[in-house]
Amino acid sequence: MAADQTLTLGGLVLFAAGSTWCGVTGSLAGLFAGRVVQGIGAAALLAGALELLSAHVGRDRGRRLWSGAATAGLAVGPALGGALTEAFDWRVIFIAQVPVALLALAVLATSRTPELEPESDGPSTNPLWATAGYVTLFAGLVAALFLGVLLLVEIWRFSPLAAAFVMMALPAGTIVASRLTATAGPAVRVVGGTLALSAGLLGLAFLPAASLTWAAAALFLCGAGSGVVTRVLSSAAVPASAPLVRSGGSVVAAKHAGLVLGLVVIAPLLAGTLTDGAEQAVVTGTGVLLDARMPVQEKLSLALSVRDTFAEAPRGAVPDLAAVADTTDRSAAATAVVEEVDQRLSAVLTRAFRPAFLAAAALALLTILAAFGVRKTPMGYARSRAAPTAILAVLVLAGPALVGAEAAAGARDYGRYQETDPCAAPADPYPGEGVDALVQRVAYGALHGAACELGLSRERFLLALAGQPGFADVEWDLETVERTVRAAANKALDDIEQRGDLPGWTISLVRAAVRSMPLEEILRAVGLK
Repeated sequence: MAADQTLTLGGLVLFAAGSTWCGVTGSLAGLFAGRVVQGIGAAALLAGALELLSAHVGRDRGRRLWSGAATAGLAVGPALGGALTEAFDWRVIFIAQVPVALLALAVLATSRTPELEPESDGPSTNPLWATAGYVTLFAGLVAALFLGVLLLVEIWRFSPLAAAFVMMALPAGTIVASRLTATAGPAVRVVGGTLALSAGLLGLAFLPAASLTWAAAALFLCGAGSGVVTRVLSSAAVPASAPLVRSGGSVVAAKHAGLVLGLVVIAPLLAGTLTDGAEQAVVTGTGVLLDARMPVQEKLSLALSVRDTFAEAPRGAVPDLAAVADTTDRSAAATAVVEEVDQRLSAVLTRAFRPAFLAAAALALLTILAAFGVRKTPMGYARSRAAPTAILAVLVLAGPALVGAEAAAGARDYGRYQETDPCAAPADPYPGEGVDALVQRVAYGALHGAACELGLSRERFLLALAGQPGFADVEWDLETVERTVRAAANKALDDIEQRGDLPGWTISLVRAAVRSMPLEEILRAVGLK
């Protein structure tokens, strides 16, 4: 039995064993151990499979199929895993791999591998540049692969099955573009494919809505760009004149080094922006509730329900406001407000992904340097044809077109919320008639006056007043409390006077009383003591 066949068989055995253990273990430590075994087996399997595949279908085609299958599998994996999790259970992700590995093991053990004939690439490629290209390519691609799933399922709350369907746009782009541009010049394909991948990541960064269509378009462009590049790199990084197992191992290591590099860069960045985004989401939701057109009692009840939902959400999880909206005793207006809060929450957190996708695009852009390793056409390579080059040009131009369309659809302001300047707030922020509307207008005036005095937005002042930490740095000593209360009373009276709700002489009397009354009396008069 040849060494490459032995390596592949051993890799399959380890992969099947690791998958089985992951599927049946009952502890996190056991899952980690199983994943380590899986990784070792997969690395051996991939390195050995390259030479076996090349022996059966030829070196050049074997390299292309090996690289394409690895890239497509990396893209399909998260989507397929999500679909299996929704249909069954997360353990099925691992168990389902076992019969596939065993079937491959049986076929390989009973088959005869033909001798691999030597070939020569000539001196036109540089494996070092190409291998480095794999690192930067996959460092950028990791954002589309993993952050894409996270965005679709955790932030937009689409089902894993729907997310799997959308993620299939990535391998679809890989297959289509790599085939249609196969005879364009290698260096041109590296540059064009890299630009397309980076543009696709920009498309994910500037999404204008929680839309599967926009996400699928950006993912397709990511897949198309990466597919074009990997087809070139597979020949340059694995020259036929070099030992295929060693070269294949280098490519596998480079791909995973790229995935690790990408995660090292974007994971801390995303963690920080999501923390800021969660804070901004609470501020945004507070503003939406303040502006809601509903009776004050219902507004207070709704605010408390939303607050409790945020408080009860697990750390790092997006609060699910569906239960608040589905409560049977909620009015249509209250349900609409909750839905708006939920949409604003999704928009703010989607925008929080923007820096991570931008960083990934910058990493992917470095793959252009790999063009130095393939700048000459390899011996035996078909001359560049006009049609594939034109298709590649269309692919490159599709990037700016996508980002431009997203900008036209509102990507610039999507997820952005302008906190209210209380010092410039109007005197009549809550239209309507009756006692309830008047009470809310007076309360708004007092709220704006107090927030203006402290130099805070009305949203952050209200959150600080409610005792929510981290939204405003307010030291509630006696002097601050008195200054804030008197400013609130004066602003409320100013607004009443401007609206003409009370005669001028009445307001003058109330102002004089506010100036002379001790703080405790004012607090008692407004029901705060």
